[in-house]
Amino acid sequence: MSTAALTLEPSVPFSDIKTSIVEKIWNLNNIDLLSKISNLLGKERAKEPELKPYTMEEIYADIDESLEDIKTGRVLTLEEFNKQLDEELPWLR
Repeated sequence: MSTAALTLEPSVPFSDIKTSIVEKIWNLNNIDLLSKISNLLGKERAKEPELKPYTMEEIYADIDESLEDIKTGRVLTLEEFNKQLDEELPWLR
């Protein structure tokens, strides 16, 4: 009895197939079509939030609030902070 060797082709992840399709469409230079297909394939980029710089008034207000926290004792020691961090976000350590 003879046994034939079974050769399996490596599988290609679906995400690679989607990327390949989008790249091929991009090469067609049809932006509208690319946009529609990208949306269908879940390739649409999330819109980034518009960032605005802090005003000096906001900075001074934050400093005043921090100084008031220190005066009233609303602060943590480094040890307390690390313990709280370990409890809330243990995967960071």
